[in-house]
Amino acid sequence: MFAPETVRVAVFIDWQNAYKAARRAFGLERMPVGRGNFSPYRLGCLLAAAQGRGSTSELVRVEVHRGLPSQNYDEIGYVANQRQASAWRAESQVVVPKLRPMRYRKKRNQPPTEKGVDVALAVSAIEATLTGRCDVAVVFSHDTDLLPVPEAIARLAGPDHVETASWTSSSFKQRLQPKAPVAHHRVTQQIFEAIETPVNYARRRAS
Repeated sequence: MFAPETVRVAVFIDWQNAYKAARRAFGLERMPVGRGNFSPYRLGCLLAAAQGRGSTSELVRVEVHRGLPSQNYDEIGYVANQRQASAWRAESQVVVPKLRPMRYRKKRNQPPTEKGVDVALAVSAIEATLTGRCDVAVVFSHDTDLLPVPEAIARLAGPDHVETASWTSSSFKQRLQPKAPVAHHRVTQQIFEAIETPVNYARRRAS
């Protein structure tokens, strides 16, 4: 366990997964697309102070990993993405959007897909922990493809250096479950509503 001195916490968010999971977990799937958006910074503050850390914690970084629409193929999506990233940065300098270009197929009627987002998150979380840039890495995702991340950090640095987090409700229990005894944060609807930012960035004018 850590001594009483400051514990540096970094949070790594799988954005698209977290956004869609919030809409499923809290009954928002038929609501406007802005519902399900939330403040990465405010979530990061809550997770940093969790596990009894309170004021002894320091939120040193919040990385938001997501796909970036092409300006050529989807100008509205691209602009919305950039506006949202700017809003995140405006909350705190510790928030760092990590945007990777999306993959577009030759047929225009096929939706684009994220490429390399989960790998980028994995590398960043493991690197931050092993190089000492944070004492605890919190991985926020429901995607089991990211399960090796907390398992690797727990194995290489110790289970006290990694935690997982996910939304939870009476009808939604999906989460990462590492084999090692890694602490997990269940983020309820009450907490989600306190940090939700129900903005449709495709319609919002740039400030």
